[in-house]
Amino acid sequence: MGYATLVVQAEADNDGRGRIELAVALARQFDALLVGVAARDLVPLMTLPGAEPGVGTLLAAEEQEIRAGLDAAEQQFGALTEGRHQRVVWRAMMGDPAAMLVREARTADLIVVGRRPEGADARRSRHAKPGDVLMQAGRPILVVPPGLSHLDTQHVVVAWTDSLAARRAVVDALPFLKQAASVLVLQVCHTDSEQELAAPVVRDVAGYLSRHGVSATGDARLQREASVSAELLLAAEQQRAELVVAGGYGHSRLQEWMFGGLTWALLGHFPKCCLLSR
Repeated sequence: MGYATLVVQAEADNDGRGRIELAVALARQFDALLVGVAARDLVPLMTLPGAEPGVGTLLAAEEQEIRAGLDAAEQQFGALTEGRHQRVVWRAMMGDPAAMLVREARTADLIVVGRRPEGADARRSRHAKPGDVLMQAGRPILVVPPGLSHLDTQHVVVAWTDSLAARRAVVDALPFLKQAASVLVLQVCHTDSEQELAAPVVRDVAGYLSRHGVSATGDARLQREASVSAELLLAAEQQRAELVVAGGYGHSRLQEWMFGGLTWALLGHFPKCCLLSR
């Protein structure tokens, strides 16, 4: 089992460059087809009867700018893949970036996405929200933090909760886990009784992975840091892990948005690459 097709959100900016470089390395690692995808939405200006006649000119100029940006993204993708990986495909369109990635997910094993950089223009967005892609694509996503261009998968942390999404994430991540030197299956607990119940569960999951040829151990630990995500980050640092695997949206998106949650933190500001499934 491996990743035969990787889809990467490829944009003509610094973060897009690093994400493409990371995706190229993964495509070579798994001998996979790499599909570069770019989209940018044309946001119509609000017009009413009697609006200024210059509105049409503004829209035409914006469309021209978008097409130039997509051309630049294609050129960057070609430059970063030429001579490094031969099995590549480029696809671009004018439209919603998340919808484009979801459409391309039909033939993907893994979708490599990024976050919208701080201060990015939300009105003319070139960046799909990773949460939207996770909810709609039916495929695992690899969220790459801004500025990252390399991923060492020798050590991996699995953020375990006994949920449907976490179980899917473990299976979806098997190509990474099988190649890793060590995998820690970690459940962060809030009480002693929860820890007592979780300990045999994470050992079971580690045993399941071991039967798939993964060098895995399980750990249930009490939360000492300010949040579950902070505890997870500490564990990743201790394990020298650059990749975290987790199930996405154990609660509803509304609950996560209102009250916070692990998925919200992993999508929003976690400094390491995260493979998420739901």
